Amino acid sequence: MISFFRKIRQKLLSQNRVTRYLVYAFGEILLVVIGILIALQVNNWNEGRKEKARERELLIFALENIKADSLSLDSILSRTKKIIDVHQNLILLSENKLTSQAVGNLDLIRASEPNILITKKNNPNLPNEVKDQELRKVLLDHYLAIDWLEYTILNHNEIIEVMVRPFLAEKKLQNYGNQIETERSKFDLINDERFIEEFKNEELRQVLFESGVKLRIMRINAERVVEKNENLKKVITSYLNKN
Repeated sequence: MISFFRKIRQKLLSQNRVTRYLVYAFGEILLVVIGILIALQVNNWNEGRKEKARERELLIFALENIKADSLSLDSILSRTKKIIDVHQNLILLSENKLTSQAVGNLDLIRASEPNILITKKNNPNLPNEVKDQELRKVLLDHYLAIDWLEYTILNHNEIIEVMVRPFLAEKKLQNYGNQIETERSKFDLINDERFIEEFKNEELRQVLFESGVKLRIMRINAERVVEKNENLKKVITSYLNKN
């Protein structure tokens, strides 16, 4: 093909047909430009297809993480409800509206909360990877809610580790030896009798007040993340179905 065009140029030059040669040269340049534009378009199309495939892969992976987080959030809500119930029963006990035997498992007041949410950890840059603005907005909103939940989990755990557990140890309210039981159902870490006696003093109530506040805030944030988690699953699923 190149030799064919070269022969045409040589023929036009030998015949001294400058005007036709210029027209021909312009046409040849135009063909080259068109060829380059077509090549660029094909390349852009291929890159776009690859980016779309990668985006889809990332969203599918994120969707699996979100589903896993749904189970973790259910566990958080379940655990926090049990602990809040104990705190509420202690309040009723302080008001002489409940007997000490009905308070519940006091071991729960020293429990910290594991931070096991994985969606943001495994997909930190996902909002920047998606092209759709609405989906990006939902992702950013979801990540912000996770940040707040993780922040309150850290705050709650700090109160438990810095205030509650040291206080229980200082006042000798824990049953030494029971911490090595292999069966969780046999755990009896708090000495109920000594705890109830100590609970008559304001100092323990103040410690439990602070942990109760943090626990309540953590649960509220967990409920917010549950709502956003469900919404994000629907948005991603809808987006994948459309694309």
